[in-house]
Amino acid sequence: MMTSSGEERIDIRDIAVVSPSRLLVSDWTNYTLRLVDSVNGGVLSQVSPPSCPWGVCLLGGGGTAVVLRSVKKIQCVRINSDRLSLDRSIDVKEAPVGISAFDSSNIVVSYYNPGRVEMMTMGGRVIDAMDNRKTGKQVFNYPYFIATTSNCDIFVSDCGTCTIIQMDRTLRITRTFTSPTLTSPCGIVSVSTDQLLVADKYSHSIVVLNPTNGTVTPLLGQADGIQKPRAVAWCTSSKKLYVGRDGGQTTLNVFA
Repeated sequence: MMTSSGEERIDIRDIAVVSPSRLLVSDWTNYTLRLVDSVNGGVLSQVSPPSCPWGVCLLGGGGTAVVLRSVKKIQCVRINSDRLSLDRSIDVKEAPVGISAFDSSNIVVSYYNPGRVEMMTMGGRVIDAMDNRKTGKQVFNYPYFIATTSNCDIFVSDCGTCTIIQMDRTLRITRTFTSPTLTSPCGIVSVSTDQLLVADKYSHSIVVLNPTNGTVTPLLGQADGIQKPRAVAWCTSSKKLYVGRDGGQTTLNVFA
């Protein structure tokens, strides 16, 4: 378990696994993106983008991208020898909240107010988009976290509708998952094509979604130390799950 240093208040909005020993953590309260040593603890490097960071994802070639909701930008950040540095930024028309790399040249970005999901190039050109107007019904309320699987399926957690929305590479909605277990789905991460882990904030739990059969099964709860989880990340090589809670004197829990 890694805790915030001293009495510092941090608010983890998202987590990305850089390597078995390195994590990227977006800290909304302190306007920082941090490179964290996940083995020994401590912050190795941090940068302060021009606004508070929300969703974060890894890009190819030692890069990462973080969304800056209040200034309607996607900020690119370089990782070089355990040092972070700000790179170029991409302007977007609405206020983004979540982000995921789709392939080597495209990203998926979520927005709310109005709820919308876009596929765009790293140059900012929108390729496809999906929103309530296209569906003809209230599918999106607060789409936030995004996970992309190895077979190019896209999963978006919507804590406003308490659903997980599955989309294909053209952002066509292929399935929507609901369950009494999903009360406030937030962070979502793909472990395999038939297993995703979801942080359900107000039920204080981590659940497993199997998109093949549609089951949603509790995995970890308050008895395991889960409290108001927002962000999750999975390290495939070390088989470790990282969970960031919502606000407070934040701890980053590690489960093997």
